Amino acid sequence: MTARMRVLLRLLSSPVGGFHAQLWSYFAAGSAMFNARQAIFYHRSLGRCLRYSLISGQGPEALDVTEEAFDAQHQALLCLTEPQLLNNSRESYDNPLSLAYTHAGAGQYLLSPLPNTSAALVFVVDSHEDCGENQLSPEDKETLALLAEGVARMVHLHASPEKILRTQEGFAVSGIHSLAEYIEIASLPAVFGIPGRVMDVLQRRVGQSSMSIDEVASELSISKRTLQRRLQQADINFAMLRDQVRFHYSIGYLVDQNLSIDQISTALDFSDRTSFTNAFKRWTGLSPSTFRKLFRDYA
Repeated sequence: MTARMRVLLRLLSSPVGGFHAQLWSYFAAGSAMFNARQAIFYHRSLGRCLRYSLISGQGPEALDVTEEAFDAQHQALLCLTEPQLLNNSRESYDNPLSLAYTHAGAGQYLLSPLPNTSAALVFVVDSHEDCGENQLSPEDKETLALLAEGVARMVHLHASPEKILRTQEGFAVSGIHSLAEYIEIASLPAVFGIPGRVMDVLQRRVGQSSMSIDEVASELSISKRTLQRRLQQADINFAMLRDQVRFHYSIGYLVDQNLSIDQISTALDFSDRTSFTNAFKRWTGLSPSTFRKLFRDYA
């Protein structure tokens, strides 16, 4: 375990190269620690699932990145609460957690989800015998969790500038954009830890219930003051997260649905239509009605 911790510390303190090179470093380190033949990292974003995978022994240029529709099998993986070991024999593909969707075939799967986030790390180990489930040692569990946390943090740090949370002064720069540009500007960023948990709660509450900080903190089973402090430690405030979620959903509501402006205001938990209109103007420079005319009614 001491040797593993030394490697992990080196990865954390001395990152080398760009995103792919750093991701490869974590994959290579984990594969060596667990004698794995494949490493896979899943990251959910905007209803899709990005899948990064690497066959052991290959270089950074061989890193494969694909986008998959997020389905029940991905959800089963991300709902796990701690690192686990699962067996996947060729006879057990009917098992919901057989992980056939990793496209890696039979073997043992060392899984490390990040609880309350939308990411998970998987190492695939060849196995020709049934060793049972959840037989990871405490050291293996800790190593997997640290590897997954390191990869998730790295993905967040390397998010493109367009994906980083914007301040409340406005999302779009001056001038009229195409609808595709607005959709990109309004896309939800990759955030982990407590900001990621807050965004997950906010998304579940859109159109359903209050998006106030008090209600979100209550759902997370922490106090409002604790939530504010932990967000501040991440250089993010609650209003930034809520604005980003509101902006993202407002684009879809205005263009793809027949809801009135008043109904959209209510769905996004604004106090009234005027508050929503002022916020949308701050984000885009356009009123919601003008935006709808430009990109739906006149399209």
